[in-house]
Amino acid sequence: MHDELLLWCSERGAGSLDAFRDTYAWLEKRQQKSSALDWRIALYNLQVLGHAEVDWEARTWSVTPPVLTTMTNSGGHALLVGQRPLWLMQRLERLHEDPDSDIASLAQSVMPLPPFWQADGPSVRLVTLADPEDCRAVCEALGIAFEDRAADRLALRLPRFQEMLAERGIQQGPGGIEPQKMSEGGSDIWTDIEGHGQPPLHGAYRYQRYNTHRYIYWIGMSGFIADKRTVIYAELARAGRWVLRYNPLRRELYAPNRMQLPHLHARAAVLRSGLLPQLTALNPQTPPGRQSNSEHKSYVKYVNIDEPFARQLAESLYQELQLVS
Repeated sequence: MHDELLLWCSERGAGSLDAFRDTYAWLEKRQQKSSALDWRIALYNLQVLGHAEVDWEARTWSVTPPVLTTMTNSGGHALLVGQRPLWLMQRLERLHEDPDSDIASLAQSVMPLPPFWQADGPSVRLVTLADPEDCRAVCEALGIAFEDRAADRLALRLPRFQEMLAERGIQQGPGGIEPQKMSEGGSDIWTDIEGHGQPPLHGAYRYQRYNTHRYIYWIGMSGFIADKRTVIYAELARAGRWVLRYNPLRRELYAPNRMQLPHLHARAAVLRSGLLPQLTALNPQTPPGRQSNSEHKSYVKYVNIDEPFARQLAESLYQELQLVS
């Protein structure tokens, strides 16, 4: 279903969230079973995988251009990211039969692999390559982009949360109805507060809107509207709560399921493998110093993450990376 969804997005190019929701529901009905995945999570997963960009406030989405990118520690593989129109997939899968003799001659060096299925997103599409320059030549002939280690390049340019908070402007006055504040710990990440949540305040707040929530990070009289994950990590940084874990032997990065990475940081981590983060049980150790509460045992893991990359990502969020074995 998710491959068909990405194909629809690729052929459509852009659209409204309502159109995406309706298409998702139609595909669910067509496969004669209801997906456990909400359509908004399915769209967010496309965003994290690098296939789409989403403006949740404007309620629009657009597909990203197709890119083949190499991956660090991948054993000579490149990952296809972005748009997957039918013409492109047919040519990639039949490189040895391509009418362009230059492309056909490179088919022994650049070989598409069968799709690798994953549960909550489109299949991972990889090619093996003997020489990155051959892959670059194929991309040029097909009219798509080639990027060497896009994940590592993105990690170098990850925004700090100050930039992410300032992106959508400043809220003056009440942020909405039914205000909730991000809690210091416990079973619920958001707790109700009395009143209208008007400034002066400080910290991460959530407000009820029609069929959704608005997240605002208040600093005195200024409220910064942002996505949920940005607001959460801004508050974690302020409180000195360290929630990111890393296993250097397995090369896996872990974030609490309730506190997953902001989407650009998640995208950088996902592009290391092409795989969405997977739920895992983790018993967090208790390192000395300031840290997160130890009640978080449900984590998501990102794979093929070396330690310098993990530290760079954590530092961009003002997190102190906690090592686990």
